[in-house]
Amino acid sequence: MLGAMFGRKTPVSRVTVALTGERSGTVETWYSADERQEVAYQTILLFLMYYARAMFFLSFRDTANELLSWMEQATDALASVHDGTQPDVSRDWTLAGPDAGEPRTVYVGELLTVGPGEYLSKFRKPVDVEDVDVQGTVLLYLQSLVNALPAVERAYLTLALVGMHEYYTTVQHWNTTKSIHPAPAYGMQYARRILERPQS
Repeated sequence: MLGAMFGRKTPVSRVTVALTGERSGTVETWYSADERQEVAYQTILLFLMYYARAMFFLSFRDTANELLSWMEQATDALASVHDGTQPDVSRDWTLAGPDAGEPRTVYVGELLTVGPGEYLSKFRKPVDVEDVDVQGTVLLYLQSLVNALPAVERAYLTLALVGMHEYYTTVQHWNTTKSIHPAPAYGMQYARRILERPQS
């Protein structure tokens, strides 16, 4: 599914997180697909890939463990909502409007396909990177999805994050390139297994 490293690489979706203030920013996404189900799939996969890249960049620093803890708290908050409420998972970061002005720094995540159902990711960051900004881009990106996704897709995203965290705990740490693509794949499979399980 993920991580094929050879063949023609075609961009299929992209996220641009522009930090415009000390703790604010905008999130813009692009998808090549037109079919709603495919867009939904790429939406969740692109976020998981972006998150995995951010965790790999932070590696063994305290900021990685801090971000992981915040994301676990976010999944708990999302799992506890059953009335369509959009919980605040961005901590003290704020999504800015379109008139936010020139960004002070920009991060880009990209999802590429190398064959049917085979994906890999790219992560472009500025030369001077602050760990807190990397954390902030993930939190802002997640909040933008929480605000926009319908309930079923939000549930899929929540479960996929739970699965990803399970992968980091039981299979492979986030500090290695060997986990960048398998961790999101594991998360997606985990979510699908739970959501498609027959109800007793």
